[in-house]
This record gives sequence, C-alpha cells and structure tokens, in this order.
Amino acid sequence: MLRRSFLRNIAAVSAGSVLLRAQAAGIAVTPLRDKLYLLSGAGGNIIIQEGGDGLLMIDSGLSDSTAGIMAETAKIGKGKVTLLFNTHWHTDHTGSNVALGKQGVKIIAQENVRTRLAKGQYMEFFKRQVDPMAPEGLPAQTFNDKGKIQFGGETAHYEHLPPAHTDGDAVVHFAKANVFHGGDLLFNGMYPFIDYGSAGSLAGMARNASSIVKMVHDDTIVIPGHGPIAKKGDVQEFADMLSGSLEIFTKEIKAGKTLEQLQAEKPCKAYDDKWGKAFIKPEAWIALNYSGMKSALGA
Repeated sequence: MLRRSFLRNIAAVSAGSVLLRAQAAGIAVTPLRDKLYLLSGAGGNIIIQEGGDGLLMIDSGLSDSTAGIMAETAKIGKGKVTLLFNTHWHTDHTGSNVALGKQGVKIIAQENVRTRLAKGQYMEFFKRQVDPMAPEGLPAQTFNDKGKIQFGGETAHYEHLPPAHTDGDAVVHFAKANVFHGGDLLFNGMYPFIDYGSAGSLAGMARNASSIVKMVHDDTIVIPGHGPIAKKGDVQEFADMLSGSLEIFTKEIKAGKTLEQLQAEKPCKAYDDKWGKAFIKPEAWIALNYSGMKSALGA
C-alpha cells in the first residue's frame, strides 16, 4: 500500500514537471523597475538586468527553453548576456548554463551549487538521475556566504541562506530598484518542492521564509522561484503556511501516523485550497515531507 501511494504521488509531481515544461513554450517578459525585467514561463523565474555593455541574468531556466530565452533577451538592451547568477543547482534554474557558458558568459553561484552540478545528482523523490553538467556550464566564480555585483549602475547583493530548498540557496536584492529574487526559497501560491536529498528540509524552508520577511519591505518587488510576482505580505503568508505545516507533520509523525493515515486525514486541508493546486498536490506535499522528516524525527 505504501509503495502504491508513493508511486501515485511521484506520478502527480512528474505530471506537474511536464506542465512546467509545456509552459516554457510561452515566455512572458514583464518590466519591473530601473531596467529590470522578469522572464516567466521558462522554468524558474528569471530576472534580467540591462547594463551598458550587456545583460545580467538571475537563473537560466530549463534547457528546453534556451532558444526562447535567448530570443527574448536579444530584445533587451544590448541583447547579450554577459553575467549569470544561479540561485541554486536545480535544472529548471540552470538549464541554459551550458549554452551561455559556451558563449563566454561568466557564471556565479554558491560553492555547493558548483559541487552538485559537477558531480550530478540523484533526486530520490522524482526517481530521477541528473547527469553531471558539462564544464562550460559550471560556475567559474563561487562564494561561501555573501557578496555583491556592481552592474549597470545597480548593486545586487547576494546571500547564501542556511540549507532549506537545497544546501546552495542564495537570494539576490537589487538595492536601488528594490527588487528581490528569492529563488526556490519562495513559491507564491503553491506548495514548494523541497529537495531533502540536497540537504533541504521543511524546517529550513520555514526559517528562511521568516528571515526573508525581514529582508523585504512593503514596496519591495519580490520574485519567487515559481509563481507570480509577490509582495511582503505574500512572503509572510508563505512563511506562516510552512511553519504551520512543520508543526502538523512533526506532531503527526511523532504520534506514529502512517503515510496512508495522513493522506486520508488531510491534516493540511486548511492550506490545500490555496497552496495545493499547482504541481505539488496535497497528497504529494504530505508524501514529500513524511518521507523527508520521518527518519530525522526518529519515528
């Protein structure tokens, strides 16, 4: 029974991944502030900053979307990406790395991102092997903690936060424009995927979301890794959902509940209507965190 339920959840999440790829065929470009643009529909949300000599890109989408991404960036400013920053290693945020690296684009990421991309990864929840990335796509410049990028008259401050979605998550704040990219530490209006195999955890996601609430202001434009443009209130609501889910799962798992019992009881039903309609459905949200948390709690 447990295996059938687990496989059913994998199928649901895999279907969601296919949907994300299908959406990549229609890339939307939304002006933000001060020569900053959002590219959505190419996998993870991408920010483009226009500079005097080229473009700064935050995340590079899915490999299936590379041609579309390049077509859209060609219409912005000088039309050539010269600098790329990856918020984490997942392939919906690093899919165009190799193509860009072959064009001589400098790539920056937290050191754990390079390590995971270079080694390849097995994603247990998806039952998916991710091959090592070609050398051209690997970050040439890595950092441990934080730093800043001076580009096009703007200062982009970046910071590595503790393990949550993965162990290489970084956020970026464009100080002058007051635009914040949260990578996959933020999902707007949907349950997030948490990569427990890359040292992620629901507890880490909840802590970091609460930290991000303090990093942004009421007038900050917040770009999540997935979902529409957000505001500080959306980040607070996301943090509350994560904290509430963590409390629920911790209590139920320690009580000895099985996965089937939790899925039948729907303990997160208060959140499901808002957060459970994207690629992580309510049953998958339970399965993801049940499998990820059970051993850690010693249950």
